[in-house]
Amino acid sequence: MNHQPPILFWGLDLSRSSIALKRLKAKFDVVVNVISVLIALGGLVSLGYWVYLHQDWMITSPLKFLSFYQETSLWLLLFFVSIIFDMFLYYRSSEHRAQQKKINRHTHQKKIEVSSGLSDYSLHFVEDAYLLAAKLKQGEVTARHLFRSVLTDKQVKILLVRLDVDLKTLVEKLKNHLVVDTQGSKLAGLANTTKDILVKAYASAWNESRESVDALDLFFCAYGQDELVQEILYDQEITANKIENAIKWFRVNEQMLANFKIYRKMARLKPGSGMDRAYTAVAAPTLDHFSHDLTLMAKYGYLEICVARDKEIRAIFEAMESGHAGVLLVGPVGVGKRSIIEGLAQLMVKEEVPAFLKDKRLVELDISRLIGGTSPAEAQDRLLNVLGEAMHSKNVILFIDNIETIVGISSGSGGSLELSEVLSDALTRQNIFCLACASSENYSKYIEEKSLGEIMTTVGVSEPEHDHAIQILESKVGVFENKYNVYINYHAVEQAVAMSSRYINDKFLPEKAINILQLTAVKVAKSSKGQGFCSQDDIAAVISEQTGIPVSKVGESETEKLLSLEKNIHARMIGQEEAVTAISGSLRRARAELRESKRPIASFLFLGPTGVGKTELAKTVAEVYFGDEDYMIRLDMSEYQLADSVKKMIGDSSPGSLGYLTEAVRKKPFSLVLFDEVEKAHPDVLNLFLQMMDDGRLTDGQGRTINFTNSIIVATSNAGALYIEEAVAKEVDMSIIKQELVDNQLNKVMRPELINRFDGIIVFKPLSFDNVISITKLMLAKIKKNLELKGIDLVASEAGVKELARQGYDPKFGARPLRRLLQDKTENQIANLFLAHSIKRRDVVVIDENGDVQVEKGREL
Repeated sequence: MNHQPPILFWGLDLSRSSIALKRLKAKFDVVVNVISVLIALGGLVSLGYWVYLHQDWMITSPLKFLSFYQETSLWLLLFFVSIIFDMFLYYRSSEHRAQQKKINRHTHQKKIEVSSGLSDYSLHFVEDAYLLAAKLKQGEVTARHLFRSVLTDKQVKILLVRLDVDLKTLVEKLKNHLVVDTQGSKLAGLANTTKDILVKAYASAWNESRESVDALDLFFCAYGQDELVQEILYDQEITANKIENAIKWFRVNEQMLANFKIYRKMARLKPGSGMDRAYTAVAAPTLDHFSHDLTLMAKYGYLEICVARDKEIRAIFEAMESGHAGVLLVGPVGVGKRSIIEGLAQLMVKEEVPAFLKDKRLVELDISRLIGGTSPAEAQDRLLNVLGEAMHSKNVILFIDNIETIVGISSGSGGSLELSEVLSDALTRQNIFCLACASSENYSKYIEEKSLGEIMTTVGVSEPEHDHAIQILESKVGVFENKYNVYINYHAVEQAVAMSSRYINDKFLPEKAINILQLTAVKVAKSSKGQGFCSQDDIAAVISEQTGIPVSKVGESETEKLLSLEKNIHARMIGQEEAVTAISGSLRRARAELRESKRPIASFLFLGPTGVGKTELAKTVAEVYFGDEDYMIRLDMSEYQLADSVKKMIGDSSPGSLGYLTEAVRKKPFSLVLFDEVEKAHPDVLNLFLQMMDDGRLTDGQGRTINFTNSIIVATSNAGALYIEEAVAKEVDMSIIKQELVDNQLNKVMRPELINRFDGIIVFKPLSFDNVISITKLMLAKIKKNLELKGIDLVASEAGVKELARQGYDPKFGARPLRRLLQDKTENQIANLFLAHSIKRRDVVVIDENGDVQVEKGREL
């Protein structure tokens, strides 16, 4: 029969008189305690003074001195009286501890009155809320009254500081909504919602196995019941999720302190050597030589606390209880596999483990020491001796980190076993129990097909969830703050998790976030004279250094960056107003997070004749959106026309075989990826686009997952170019042209499901002569800028610009002939003048009406 949880209710009646009487009694108790302490101290002073008066007795009559209690003296009388007060103080202290309200988790009561779980200190906030409601002449004590009263608590104030909340502003806004009720309602007591708060606070403390309800419980539960309080804090960018994570930060610190006390207590019981408490274990000198005792390290507090790993630890216990001889933790590097093992060692010290693990040692085998400086045959003998001693000791649980290191090592003699087979054999006979860790990649390569992989049950360890990663980082903050003399608030911790998760894709949480936070602490400490403050901007700066993402681009608001996108694009992109407007709108929607977070930032298909600016627009978007044109990765799809081009794109499993696409994005995930002339790619290559644009990821040939969620995907195509030219010449509306292309032109070169994956299909019109004139001016402006670095100016007449545009204009090839013309006719002539020393500083290069280069000599100094 399942035990039903008890019913929780609030049954304590409050009144101003009962509160006043209780507080008067508390003050009286303080006065009594102070007087008693003073008398007790006075007794010690009296005894000291009497000893001072009779110090000669210590020399002349030591026996008489020792029988001082037989002497008649006022000072001794005062001392003996003070002993009575000492006993009185001890009695009051014991009575106070006995009367302290605690949550009784072992009760069989069907109903529990929750005020029994509130300490006098916590109950004080409820009473303050009652008195505040009475003062304001309001009918009930609401969540808002309780929230206001709990803001005076020291822990709550520290919590708000960690969350970077302006306490003064919060109190002022609350005060504006806590006004005197002019109707003068009679106070009826606690509102039902307030009673719910107190019940929830009690349940929270119960579920977390804490002794009593504290101010943080009341704070969080009161916050959850009052929408106004939620709105006030939301204006300071504080949500329930952030408050909950910050409170867990305090809980972790409390747990670390509690663990320290428990370890000190259990240290008296836990043996300080390899012997068990019953002294039945066998000495294991070889094992001790090649290992480290993790339970002993936990006993003396050398291991860091394990946070948010309950699920994995439960999985280990279940595997052990099911009769398996070994458990292998498998997961990517950096997800915290070793931390789980250390957490298990701490639980073993506290005896909070199943019965078969109690009074056991968790011993880590030092593989590098075991196999280092010796032959494979001797290493095998060492391992056999270690396993033999572990088996006979009967109180040892072995742990092997990076267990793949023992695979493939054997003596080489006939019939010899490699080290992993030796371990497998011992586990098969169930003489010992072994825990081990391996990375996902090494498990697949070295262990899965071996007997070791069959015997040991695997427990997968994945990246912790966002909130769990924050809580793990919070447990490290105290160490970083003390070590580097910095202050780290909650937002910096959250930023480290969020940004490392988003921008660092070749490493895993929580390790990558811990590294970012530590690097930030080091950087801030070096740049600060006193105590440094780690802010979100500091985290962003370190992320920028590690990934190459411009920090200013990360730190700016999502909307502000793109408000003037059209203007910025047209500063270097002529014409194509419809295309620029369409892509700007798509990017704004993406940047405002109106997109699926597991897809690329945006994906576009650019259609149009050659030379109309498709590639130029992609370059411009890379510069405007990412901060630099270098953030564009370009692949010419005419080089991927064969069936084996997939291997070229993503690589294969052979060592050193890396894909051009996947490796480029792995190194530069914050980028624009341009697939030029996409219609020329092999259909198998195009199939990769489906996964890339659907899931925002690709798996390369090495088995690594490459993240595309921080990339913009742009594919260009000349499909339907002739139709576009003819339709534009006939002044057909662009929406009709686009629909015709999608319905009847594109499906000849692409599958419909791929076409539908693009966020936008952008149609580029052929360039007009006026467009080419404007492009000519832009290209000449670039030449002018380069010449200005050498102290030379460039001036182009309007007639000269038009002549160059006329010579370089070709409706079929767009602006490309113009670029070649300027290289041949303008840049080459200027280069020849430099080589002939016919041009120098302060000279002016003039483009005349024929488009030719002339030089006007500058003034001589």
